[in-house]
Amino acid sequence: MIIYIAAFNGDGGQGGVERVVSQQKRVLQKLNHTVILADKNYFRLTRVVTNKKILVLLYPLLTSFYFFFKKIFGHKFTVISHGYSSPFYSNDLLIAHGNMKCYSQTIMKRNLRLLSGSGVIAFYERCAGRFSKKIWAVSRRVKREWKEYYGVDTSKIDVVRNYINLNKFTEDEVTIQRYITFVGRLEKGKGVAELIDICSAHPEFQFNLVSSIPPPEELTVLNNVTFSIGVPYESMPQVFKEAKLLILPSMYEGFELVTVEALCCGTPVVGYDVGAISELYSDRHPGVFMVENKDELISKIGHIMNQSDVNYFKLRRDIYEQRNVFSENHYEDIMKKAFENGC
Repeated sequence: MIIYIAAFNGDGGQGGVERVVSQQKRVLQKLNHTVILADKNYFRLTRVVTNKKILVLLYPLLTSFYFFFKKIFGHKFTVISHGYSSPFYSNDLLIAHGNMKCYSQTIMKRNLRLLSGSGVIAFYERCAGRFSKKIWAVSRRVKREWKEYYGVDTSKIDVVRNYINLNKFTEDEVTIQRYITFVGRLEKGKGVAELIDICSAHPEFQFNLVSSIPPPEELTVLNNVTFSIGVPYESMPQVFKEAKLLILPSMYEGFELVTVEALCCGTPVVGYDVGAISELYSDRHPGVFMVENKDELISKIGHIMNQSDVNYFKLRRDIYEQRNVFSENHYEDIMKKAFENGC
């Protein structure tokens, strides 16, 4: 079977979507399918466009019409589209990592303007949801969002979480856990303003902020904060192993992989009612602590960091023993079943 994966950034980056795309490609090839990655570099026209806003507008149109005309001319293939990547084609499977309309209203606290970049993406997502035959939402909340914000029929939406390669994220009893760690872009949606207050509230603890972009000046003046900028993905397991605690002050997430990766290394996670934290907390997964606000997060950090060694390492052991629920093997089984049955 020939399978196209439509994803704007492809599989070359370190973001969560790119890693899921890479995983899909690897799993499908293992199942003996021919996989073609239709990313922004796939088309000659989008390779020469340098303006990001124009590229975001143009790429989804090209992918949609490309697949449409290939189908008209009798080519047989299957399309997996990620988010807004192929909005006007009847994709066989759409992967919903989040919801741009919900994200924008949550972060920006205002309604989207259609002609804004986020407004265009939200429009594309709505169309993709309407036209796609089947949708996999990464969490129960994302499934509800696509119903609430885009009016998509939930009967065609299944919840399929993100999984990881457990061989890469393991426990290391030799490593000493030193840091309270944050992993993500140091920007508004990830809670950078609250990070400043959180780090300031605990001068007795050392924070390690891992990001792909430089920190704001307000963080650089804090003596208890170190920065790890541009850490390659291959080095991330060691980051989590050295973390005594992962904090996630994000205001919106789909089903963030950093939470899963930390847990698979035995590291507890604390954050707000978003993404994987919300989902796993409701499932009573060990080591997942959900709080309502910044003050509760600051308090929970103190509680976890001041535990006795006996209680803390028992917690890590309880977390580590449940890691198999995140195994990529489950994803392979889901993909195999889906494509045997035509999604």
